[in-house]
Amino acid sequence: MNDDVLLQLSPESIILIGEKGEVLAWNEASEHLYGWSGREMLGAVLTDRLDLPGSGGSTGHPNDAVEFRGLVHRAAKDGQMRCVEIHRMPYGVRNGVPAGIVEFGKDVTGLLEVQRLLESATFRYESLFNAMPASFWELDFTGVGLVLKAWAAAGIDDLHAHLAGSKEAVRELMRATRIIDFNDKSQVLFGRGDRDELFGDLNAYWPDESLHVFAASVLAAVKRQPSYSAECVFTALSGRRFDALFTVSMPPAQLERRQLLIGIVDISDVRRAMAELEASERRYRELFDATPAASMEIDCTELDELFDKVRALGITDLQAAPGLPPGFVADALAACKVCSVNARFVNMMRTRSVAAARVVLSRYWDRSPHVFRRFLEARFRGDEQYEAPALLNRFDGTPLHCLVSAAFHPLASRPHIMLCSLVDVSDRVRAEEELAATRAELAHAGRVAILGELAASIAHEVSQPLSSIALNSFAALHWLSKAEPDVDELRALATRSSEQAARATEVLLRIRNMARRVNPIRELVDVNKAVSDALVFVRDELMRHDLEAELRMTPHMPAVLGDEIQLQQVVINLALNAAQAMVTVPGRRHRLFVSTMLRAGQVCIFVDDTGPGIAVEDRERLFDSFYTTKEFGMGIGLPICLSIVAAHGGRIRQEDAPPGWSTRFAVSLPSAPR
Repeated sequence: MNDDVLLQLSPESIILIGEKGEVLAWNEASEHLYGWSGREMLGAVLTDRLDLPGSGGSTGHPNDAVEFRGLVHRAAKDGQMRCVEIHRMPYGVRNGVPAGIVEFGKDVTGLLEVQRLLESATFRYESLFNAMPASFWELDFTGVGLVLKAWAAAGIDDLHAHLAGSKEAVRELMRATRIIDFNDKSQVLFGRGDRDELFGDLNAYWPDESLHVFAASVLAAVKRQPSYSAECVFTALSGRRFDALFTVSMPPAQLERRQLLIGIVDISDVRRAMAELEASERRYRELFDATPAASMEIDCTELDELFDKVRALGITDLQAAPGLPPGFVADALAACKVCSVNARFVNMMRTRSVAAARVVLSRYWDRSPHVFRRFLEARFRGDEQYEAPALLNRFDGTPLHCLVSAAFHPLASRPHIMLCSLVDVSDRVRAEEELAATRAELAHAGRVAILGELAASIAHEVSQPLSSIALNSFAALHWLSKAEPDVDELRALATRSSEQAARATEVLLRIRNMARRVNPIRELVDVNKAVSDALVFVRDELMRHDLEAELRMTPHMPAVLGDEIQLQQVVINLALNAAQAMVTVPGRRHRLFVSTMLRAGQVCIFVDDTGPGIAVEDRERLFDSFYTTKEFGMGIGLPICLSIVAAHGGRIRQEDAPPGWSTRFAVSLPSAPR
C-alpha cells in the first residue's frame, strides 16, 4: 500500500506544505474538515485559503516552520468557524533546512461545545449545591461495603439485629464512610470556620441517640431503596446540638458507584415554633374549657363556600339582597357544623357528652332563623364579631333564651372557625315579660281612665245614632200605617237606620278596643292610620270644648313594629292633655295641631297646642309617676305614654314649640326593619 493510499485512509486531516507554502498533499479528511476539495487546494498557497491564527506565528513557509501543538480556529469554505487540534512539524530537513511542513489536524469543535456544556452544568450544579439552604454531603460508601462483606464472611447474617445491638458496629460503618464533598451550608451548620476539618470522621456529628437513624439508612441502601428520611439530633463541631431532618438519596446509578447524597435540614426553629404553637393551642383549649360561658366552635367551611357562590351572583350585601336563592338561611344553617364545645355548653344545652354535642348547627338554632340571618349578614360583611339575643333549642328540644356572641375569626390558623359563646338570659326574659305584663296593666288602667274622662262625649256620640234610628223607626211605622205605603220612602228610612246602626257599632267597637285587657302584640302599624283613628275617637270631646283640630300627615311613611291600640292611647292622651290645658286659658283661640313626619330616620308624631305652655320648673318632672299640674289629675297619663313609647324602642319628650304655638310633645319611633 503506497503512501498516497495511507494518506487518504487516515481519519485525521493531513496536509503537506511545500517550501513556498504551497499545498502538496490534501487528504479526504482535510476535505471533510475544511470543505475545500483536493483539486482546489493542491498547488494553492495554504494561507490564501485558510487563516492560521494561533499557530505560533508560523505562516506555513519552511523557513518559518517550527513544531507546534495546540488549538486553532479556522474559517472553512462555508464560512463556519472550525476549532482544530493540530500538530505541525517540519520534514525532509537537509542542512538544517526543511523541505516542507506536515500538519495533522483533528476537528474538536463538537468536543469543545460538550466540554463547555459540561463545565456550565458543573458550575450550575456546584452553584446550586452551595446555594441550597439545606446541608448536603457527598459520601463514598465503598468502605461500608467492604465492612459488610467482612461481617457476612464472619457469619453475621442478620444485619438489622447486629446494628441494633451494637453501637460500636454503627460507629465502625461511620468510620468506613469517606466524605467526598459538602456545600457551604454544611460548613455553616457543622463547622467552626476551617473547611478542611469537616473532612474528618462522621462519628463527630452523630450522638448516640441518633445512631439508629444512620443504621436504618445503611439498611435502606442494602435493600436498594431509592431514599430514606427521618428526624434525629446532630452535633456540630462546636458542640451545639440541633434537631434535623436527615434524608438520603440512593438512585441505582449512585449505588453502583458506592456514592450517596445526604441532606440535613436544621428544624430546631420549626420544632420551637411547633412547641410554641402547641402550647398556645393548649392554653386556648384550657381557656375555652374553663370559661364560665357556654362556648362552641362552629366549622363554617361549607358556609364560606356558600358565600362564594352568592358573591358569584354579584351580591355584595345580604341585608339588601333580593335575589338570594330560596331557603338560603336553612342551607346556611345546615352548612355549619358544631365541632367543639366546653363543659358549660354540655350542661346548659343538656347534651349527653361533648361528643354528642357535635351536630349540625340547625339542631340548636332552628327556632330563630331571622336572628341567624343577621349573624350571616355580619360574617358576610367581614365583621369581626356580632351579638344578639336568640331563642335556641336545647338538645332535648326545650327552648332556651340566650345572648349569642360570635367571633368570626378567633384563630388565624383556622379561618373557617366561628367561636360562639352563649349566656342564659331566661331569667331576664321572664323579668321583661313580667314587666311587659305590668306595663300592659298600667296601659289598660290608663285607657279605662280615658274612657271615664270621655264618658260624656261617648254618651253623646252614641245617643246621636240611636236617636236617629228611633226617629227613622217612628217614621217607618207611620208610613206602614197608610193604606198604600210608599215603598221608596220606607227603603230610604231603612237605609238611614242601617247607616246609623253601623255608626253606633263603630263607636262601641272603639270603646271595646280601648277597654279590653290584652297582652301587647307586635305587628306592622301604619302610623298615619293609627293617628287618624285616635283623633276620630276624641273628635266629639274636642268639639265639646270648642277646639279646632287639624291633622297633617306625611304620605308614604314607613311602618313601625308595635301595638296599634297602645300607640293610639299615646296620641289620645296627648290630645286630651292639650284640650284640658287650653280650656284653662279663656279668651284665646284654642287650636290643636297633630302631624306626622320622618326625621333622622325616625317616624315622628307631633302634638302642638295653644294652651298656657309648661312652666320651666315642671319640665323636668313631666314624666314622673303621680306628678301632675292639673287640679284633679292623677299623674299617670304621661308616665304611661313614656312606658308605651319606650317599649316600642322610641322616645317621647317635650320640645320647643314652633312659632304661633305654646306647647309641643314629640314622639319618635324606629321604623320597622325590612
